[in-house]
Amino acid sequence: MVEAFTKVSEASRLLLDKGLCPATGSDALGMVARPLKVDRACLFENRTTNLAGRFLTDLRYAWAEPGVVSPLAHPVLRSLPMRDYAMAWADMLEAQMVVSCTTKEAPPMMRELLERQGVQSVLLCPIVPAKQWWGFVAFEDCRQARLWRPEEISLLKSLARAVGASVRHANMRSSLSQVRTNLTSVLRPVAGDT
Repeated sequence: MVEAFTKVSEASRLLLDKGLCPATGSDALGMVARPLKVDRACLFENRTTNLAGRFLTDLRYAWAEPGVVSPLAHPVLRSLPMRDYAMAWADMLEAQMVVSCTTKEAPPMMRELLERQGVQSVLLCPIVPAKQWWGFVAFEDCRQARLWRPEEISLLKSLARAVGASVRHANMRSSLSQVRTNLTSVLRPVAGDT
């Protein structure tokens, strides 16, 4: 377990130093999942569509143990109507609560989706970079109906906080860049003023 805590620290540093992108997202997930013997780890981001404000969750980054089918191979995970599949889970994540259960205990539509992917149990933790629920990180066990231990939940929460911090830093960098661009255009001398 000590190795897993060390890997969370390394993953946090990677995400803060290099930002959240496909390479760092997958690497950070794998760093933490491997020592916990998790088969798959995923990072989902929420979005609202233009169709009457419909809420979707998109799989952005994933890691899978060699020999396990990647979550990226399942197209339904790229635009998942989370509230349709598991309304109670979406409500829990939005309330900044962790979801932990075996596939057999999952809501019916979600249970069917997880069974098609060979998932036996899941652990989901919300990502909240500011005050609003941004997405979630998931650990999946495909070999056994795992009951997640408190220390595993703690590790996933730490990873979710690191992802949230990376998203927050990216948003701040983007805002600062926009302010810099605006100031440059305002302060740029108009031709003929010099």
